Amino acid sequence: MPAVILVLVSGVWMVAANAAWKFTQVWVLLALGLFGIAFLIGAVYLSGVGIQLGRAAEASDAGHGALVRLVSRWLVGYGLVLVTLLVAAWDMVFKPGL
Repeated sequence: MPAVILVLVSGVWMVAANAAWKFTQVWVLLALGLFGIAFLIGAVYLSGVGIQLGRAAEASDAGHGALVRLVSRWLVGYGLVLVTLLVAAWDMVFKPGL
C-alpha cells in the first residue's frame, strides 16, 4: 500500500510541478479515474471475496469446489485491477489528447 500511495502522490506532484501539464487535461483525468476504479475494485470487490475466502477456508464443512470458485473470483478481480492499471500506465506514457 505505501507504494500505491507514493505513485499517486508522485504523479500529482509531477503534474503540479510542470507548467505544461494541467489537471484538466484528458490524459491526467483518465489516469486519475482509472486509478480510482482500480482502487474501488480492490477495496470493494477483492476485499469482499477475500473475506469470503477466509471464512470458507476456516469452515470445516467448506468443500474444495467452493474454495476454488472463490479463488477464481478473486483472480478475475485481480486481473481487472491489473488491466485497469496497465491502461493507466499506457495513458501516462503516451498522453493521448496532449
